[in-house]
Order: sequence, then C-alpha cells, then structure tokens
Amino acid sequence: MKILELLRRRRVVPIVGAYAAGGWIVLEVVDQFADRGVLPDILYPLVLTLFIAGIPGAIIVSWFHGAKGDQKAPRIEVGLLVMVGIVAIVASGIVLRAQLSQAEPIAPLERLAPIEDPRRVAVLYFEGRGTGEEAEHLAVGLTEALIDELSAVEALYVVSRNGVRPFRESAVKPDSIGRALEVGVLVEGRVTQTDTLVRVDIEMIHGKTGAQFERARVERPRAEILALQDDLAQEVSLILREQIGQEISLIERQAGTRNVDAWLRVQEAEELVVQSAQLASLDDLAAAEAHLERADSLLAIAGELEPTWAEPATQRGWVAYQRSRLLGFDRSEANAAFLDAAVMHANRALGRAGRRDSAPALELRATAQYWRHLINLTSEAGETEELFRRAEADFRAAIAKNPRQASALNSLTHLLFRKGQAAEANLTARRAYAADPYLRNASQTVWRIFFASLELQDGVEAQKWCAVGRKRFPDDFRFRECQVWLYALKDAKPDIARAWQLCEEWVELAPAETREFQRGRCHMVVGMALARANLADSARAVVTRARLGPDVDPIRELAQLEAIVRAWIGDRDEAFELLATWIAANPDEGDDSEDEPDTWWFEDLRDDPRYRSIVGG
Repeated sequence: MKILELLRRRRVVPIVGAYAAGGWIVLEVVDQFADRGVLPDILYPLVLTLFIAGIPGAIIVSWFHGAKGDQKAPRIEVGLLVMVGIVAIVASGIVLRAQLSQAEPIAPLERLAPIEDPRRVAVLYFEGRGTGEEAEHLAVGLTEALIDELSAVEALYVVSRNGVRPFRESAVKPDSIGRALEVGVLVEGRVTQTDTLVRVDIEMIHGKTGAQFERARVERPRAEILALQDDLAQEVSLILREQIGQEISLIERQAGTRNVDAWLRVQEAEELVVQSAQLASLDDLAAAEAHLERADSLLAIAGELEPTWAEPATQRGWVAYQRSRLLGFDRSEANAAFLDAAVMHANRALGRAGRRDSAPALELRATAQYWRHLINLTSEAGETEELFRRAEADFRAAIAKNPRQASALNSLTHLLFRKGQAAEANLTARRAYAADPYLRNASQTVWRIFFASLELQDGVEAQKWCAVGRKRFPDDFRFRECQVWLYALKDAKPDIARAWQLCEEWVELAPAETREFQRGRCHMVVGMALARANLADSARAVVTRARLGPDVDPIRELAQLEAIVRAWIGDRDEAFELLATWIAANPDEGDDSEDEPDTWWFEDLRDDPRYRSIVGG
C-alpha cells in the first residue's frame, strides 16, 4: 500500500500515460508521412526504437520529479538516465544499420545467387478481403494480371502462375518460398473491396531473409478495377527499379476490355478450369466436365458483355479443347465437335486480337489441330498430314509473336519429335524450360530435353536432365525410367541389378491405368541394358516375355522397342518383322524425307535392303 501511495503521490501513471499517448501520436504522424513518401521510411523504425527506449526514462523522471514542489536531481537519477540514453543510442544504431543494409542495392547483380538477385521475382497470390466470392476472384485476377505484365519485362525473371500456385493457400514462410522458387524478391498483397472502392496493399519481401523492405498502397473506385492493374504494375516496377538500379519498362498493355463485369466472369471461369484439372487428376471426370461446362457459360456471357474482346473467345476454345481431352482417344462425334469448337473460337479470337495478343489464339488453333492429328480423328485421306502441317505452322507463328510462349514451345517440341528432328526438339524444349520452369507440364519438358539428348547420343546432357527431373519431380515415374534408358547408350556399363530395381520403382509410380503397359516398356528397356552388357540370351528371354497385345499397346510401341533389342543382339529377321509391325500401326512414322536423319537405334539394320523397303524413303 505504501508503494501504491508513493506512485500516486509522484503521479507516475499519469506522466507515463501522457508520454505513451504523445509518443503514439508522433508515431502515427511519422507513419502517415512515410507512407506517402514525404518522410524517408527509415525514420519510422528509428522513432519507434527511441519511443520504446524512452519509456524507462519517463518512469525515472516521474518518480523523482512527479510530486508537487521542487525536487533536485540526485546522482542515482542522473546515472539511470545516462544508462537509458546509452541504451537508446545503441538500439538506434543497430536499427539504423539493419535498415540501411536492407535498403542498399546489392551489386554487382551478376555475382548474386538466385535467391539474392532482385531481378528474380515471385508474385504470390493476393489475399481477398470483402463479401462474397467476387473478392477472391478479384484478388486472383489482379495477381495474375501483375504476373503477366511483369513477365513481359526483359530485365526481370518472373515466376509463372503455375510456379506460385502451390503456395496460394499455404502457411509456408516467405524465406522458404524464396528458397523453393529461387527468387530474390517476393510480392505479397491484400485486396480489400467495398461497395465503391478497391484497395491493394502490397509488401515487398527479401526472398533470402523473409524481411519486408518496402510497402505501398494503390486504390481505385470499383468501376476502375482495370486501371488499377496498371497502377499496381507501375508501383511494383518503381520499387524493383530502386533495388535493381536500372530502368524497368513495362510494355504498354493493349486495351482488351474496360468492362469490369466481363473481366470478373473471365476470372471466375479460369478458376473453374483450374479446379476441373484437379478433379480430372482424381479421376472425377463427371465433376471435371461440369466445371468446364460452367466455365464455358461464364465465358459466353463475358463475350456478350464485351463483343470486341478476344480473351473470352480464346478461353472458350481452351475449355473446348480440355473437354476433348477428358474424352481421351475416343473418336466420337462429340470429340470432333469439341475440337471443331476450339478451332472456331480460335479463329474468332484472331479476328479480334491485336498483333501481340494473337499468340494465345494461334497456339490454341495449333493445339486443337495437332490433337486431332494425334488421335487420327479425320474423315478423309491425307487430312491427317495437312493437320500436322497446319499445326506446326501455327505453333511457329505463335512463338514468333511471343518468343516466351512456353506452352507453345513445349507442344512444338513434341511435334518435332514426331518429325524425327531431335536436335531442334532439344533446343525448343530448352527454350520452353528457360521461359517457364514452372509450366504445368514442366515435367514433360524436362523429359523431352532428356530424351532429345538421348536421341543425340549426348550422355552427359542426358544424365544432367535425368538428374534435374529426379530432383524436381521425385514422384514422376519417368525419372526412374530415364535412369534405365541411360544404360542403353553405347558406352554405358549397365548395372543389371540396379536396372531391375529402378524398373520396379518405375512401374509402382506409374498411373494405375497404364501400369501393365509401363511394365512391358520397362522390361523392353531392361532388355536394351542386357544387350549392352552382352547378355544376349537374357535380353532375348526378357523381351519375349514382355510382349503385349494391341488391346494394351494399340500403337505397337513395344514392337518398336523389341526391334531395337533384336537388332543389337543380331536377331535381324525378328527385328525386321517387329519393325514392320510398328510401321503398319503408325504409317506416318515412315521416313519418306531425304533430309531427315536415320535414328541411331537401328543403325545395325541400315545396311540391309529390307530396312528402306520397310521404313520408306
């Protein structure tokens, strides 16, 4: 009770409270001015540090001088205040040094590790705040618009949507995301929507440390959401320019639509397409189809709201293509109708798109035509070759308009493999991977780089890309498969026990519906390893047991693989019989072009007249 009486008489609580209130007002004023760029950002943490350090000083002064009347300053008070002052100075110095070290541009950029390089950027999906689903669609749309605009800047490497999507609703810390994506800067944001206003608060975070180094706010009336996209990109680019120390020139975005309702419906449809893909991966094809049907309806409404905008037509074409893919290799009228619709929507989009924006529509038309060719969904002789030719021309046209169109590069790689042009396929796959390592089908891209290297007998590169695949996609069966294929190279020293172990893992990781076929393929490739190990009898026995009928292997790929093994162990008659079986099932695989190279897999057969009589040319 005596202590409480002393505190009351010396007015400690009112004095310290007044200090806290005054300090809070000063902090708010500094924060507001710093937020608007009137004061330097470094001032706020300094004032906050001094405020906290001053609290013990306020307690000391009130204790010795809070009572009424004159009080002298005893030595103990002076000593305590000196100590408080020293602590405040040291703490301010530490804060100042930490802030300056974060704000300094790091140079030279060329020597930085990827996770320290401010030119490597990942825009994480913004958090939506507001009522209803529209707030979430708005947050997603603004995030993806910012990714697209920054991706067009040559000075930056920006992680694609597919790269950041796995972290969309995760609780992973920023520094862990920075390490996973190998970026120097992360952009986080919150989108707050009211009936009349949309506000975006962004934070710039160091990828290595997870520390925030800058923040900003942009806001617009709800009717000006599309102008908000431009404001947001400009704000982020200015902050990045300070970090990089060089000009960042945003490419002027061609006007697509200024209709907010149409734009929001496209965002909602894109979300449904993503959800459909997830459902399809779980074999819930009926639900996946329902999502795509709903997406198509939303895109149709968007197209009616903004008839001159190419995006709804392009997205409707991709939805039609995805509905065809759900039907698989079915050659039904429904499948043909979906692909006809995809081409129709692509042509409609091309009639509306500007020159630079026509790349997605060209890729769509190429993809639909190429898929029709692959499943042989044609009615007239010679039509499949024409589809192949037109698809290649459209893929190349799309890439010419946008050299960083990773998905088009990836698809062109597959087409080039079909043509037997392994060298160009290799280069194209590498371009696709460099443009977007997080492409949805990035595992296929890595696999194609590996197999192109194998086709070119480049063992060093084949091993490298097989290792990249194992590291990035540890659960993908193809990156057990690639390790077995390496034993097929001429200078390989096969470890047969290891080959069989990898074969078991390959089959176990393969999708259940393809497991029987993958087991046959795996045994055929082990047969190649046995042939390279000069174990001809073992190779002969393994490939004979691995044969499967056309019900499991309709394109007779296993016959082709067995033909390779038979050629290597000297069973020429069997090799030619198997090769003829494969060509009969795949007549477009015959080599009738003088400028296409013969594959090295069959080089032991090329001196026999039967080779050309079977493969053509």
